[in-house]
Amino acid sequence: MEQINFDNNDEKLGIAEQLQQDWLNACLAADIPAVTRDTAARLLAVLYVHGGGHEEMVMNRKFTNEMRYIQRRYGIEGGQRPDAQVVNLIQHYVSDLQQYESQHGKDSATDADGKKVMDSAPEWAVRLFRDRYGIKLRH
Repeated sequence: MEQINFDNNDEKLGIAEQLQQDWLNACLAADIPAVTRDTAARLLAVLYVHGGGHEEMVMNRKFTNEMRYIQRRYGIEGGQRPDAQVVNLIQHYVSDLQQYESQHGKDSATDADGKKVMDSAPEWAVRLFRDRYGIKLRH
């Protein structure tokens, strides 16, 4: 399998960032899941339902690197047949997120910086993004 192009734009990477990229490429080459199907599906479902275009996600190199890995590993790049198990899991988690949102509304609270923080996401989604990437889910 071909290595992932992480598009570093000739930036000097820190040791941790380079190690993560090397790790993801090694796992891909060895056919070892660095990100499980379940975790990949949860991440993609949150992005589908709540979007991912805010700066905290776009500028988080660990997050964007893992998204590139997930696309390659599970065939979610254009023109490929996606992993059927991941697709089924994504559908399950999208349904879970939408059901939670319909029961709890799209209300939001503000954090200490005055930015809106998602109230309409289940605890598993909030914890996943916070613990894995240090990202607060936002509207």
